[in-house]
Amino acid sequence: MSRRGENIYKRKDGRWEARYVKEISVDGKKIYGSVYAHSYQEVKCKQLEMVSNNAKISTKRVGLIVDDIMYEWICANKHSIKYSTYVKYKTIIEKHISPFLGNIQVNLLSSKIISKFIENKLSCKHSGRALSVTTVNNILVVLGMGLEYAENEYKINLPKVQLIKQPKKEMRVLTIFEQKTLVNYLINHMDNYSFGILFALCTGIRIGELCALQWSDIVDGKIKITKTMQRINKNGKSIILITEPKTDKSKRIIPVPPVINKLIVKKRKANGYVIHQENNKFIEPRLMQKKFAQIVNACGLQDVHFHTLRHTFATRCVEAGFDIKTLSEILGHTDVKTTLNRYVHSSFELKQKNMNKLKFVI
Repeated sequence: MSRRGENIYKRKDGRWEARYVKEISVDGKKIYGSVYAHSYQEVKCKQLEMVSNNAKISTKRVGLIVDDIMYEWICANKHSIKYSTYVKYKTIIEKHISPFLGNIQVNLLSSKIISKFIENKLSCKHSGRALSVTTVNNILVVLGMGLEYAENEYKINLPKVQLIKQPKKEMRVLTIFEQKTLVNYLINHMDNYSFGILFALCTGIRIGELCALQWSDIVDGKIKITKTMQRINKNGKSIILITEPKTDKSKRIIPVPPVINKLIVKKRKANGYVIHQENNKFIEPRLMQKKFAQIVNACGLQDVHFHTLRHTFATRCVEAGFDIKTLSEILGHTDVKTTLNRYVHSSFELKQKNMNKLKFVI
């Protein structure tokens, strides 16, 4: 039994079912939902309620453009994310998303338009500067979060944002010979920059954590990592921020490695930053990276970045037989899986050593 034109039906199980237009997709297709009740009047009331709610949503989203969504989303999340993350997301919206997609009506946004947006970013036809796949994926992550917010807030069926697939890049780790070359150079040219580089190599801490480290954080043979330093762009101006690390796991305590304990005692001051300039001002990450590049160039090392020190530390720990949980805590990873996925693929030297243990009778 059904009520003509009302989309209300009597089911075989005795219940009444009423259908209503739940959503209209970007291509104009109607998507239906259903409500159920034990009587016609009850299900009719439920149907009218759903139609009324959807009418309010439809009215609310009339004329909604991508800019509306993105800025509403970032404002709604401003107090639930780190300030530096908020600035980063806002900059991506203003610099990349808004100029190309900002004035497009949300109901007209399609996978084709997003694909064209991606193509534009990878070639940068208008700016003349192509962006890397990693940078474009960072932009797409922000766009995806904004569109997901719109779906939840306005019940809009929007195209899904797919990240660009890229081959996994081989992690750069210093060989034993390269590590010795670098360490010998640092020892023979010891200053605050060389000390900082050696400190990072022996502890695996990130560059922001190193730059923010103060002598009060190194007590009783323990290194307390509670903050990080980074440079961000705010309103077109570059500023330095010292904040808490990104995750709770990044806040950690690392034992002072015996190999650099004497150097720490020799360099130690009553207070101030562990690595600093001649005027005792902190050394910020960008300056540290610049000095590091000069040093590795003097050592004749190729394709080495500051983060290579962290990779090298972790790899040496694996080779030395560290248990993965301990290593994960020292590195400040969110979980052990991160450590396993990144570092438990040992160096060729360790592979060769283990291969030599294999005994076959041929």
